Amino acid sequence: MRPLLPLLCLVILPLRMLGAIGETPEQSVSRYGKPERDAMKESGLLYFRSGGLCVIAHFHQNRCDVLSIFRPEVSGGLHEELSEERIKELLLHDGGNADWQPLPGFTINRVWGSADGKTFAIYDTMRHKLVIMTREAYRREKEAKKEALRTIGMEQKATR
Repeated sequence: MRPLLPLLCLVILPLRMLGAIGETPEQSVSRYGKPERDAMKESGLLYFRSGGLCVIAHFHQNRCDVLSIFRPEVSGGLHEELSEERIKELLLHDGGNADWQPLPGFTINRVWGSADGKTFAIYDTMRHKLVIMTREAYRREKEAKKEALRTIGMEQKATR
């Protein structure tokens, strides 16, 4: 059995490293436990409390493509900060990527990109929330916002 242990680690560890991004709702329930709120039918969201954190998972085509992670404790109207160590751990285990690189840019928030370029993460320093999302989810979000603004513009022209 001893010679098989390193081989077993090579097989199991990468499976664990896949992270919540890309998981099905069932896999997320297995990872985080029973959701406190299930809004899959309405908005594709599951809300969990796990490991001392609140986790909101968004699903598109039955795969998690956005995670919002924050501490439940509130002080002065804001969630408590996530420590640097906790952020690194979350990026590794929930972001599904072992190689996150800080992205350049002028912002008060901290931003990372995955080595494969498919996901990125933002730690909102004002709200104390870590958001991990796929680039595809971000593209869809931008398109939806653009469409909503276009619709509002058309409605305003019609009422003039």
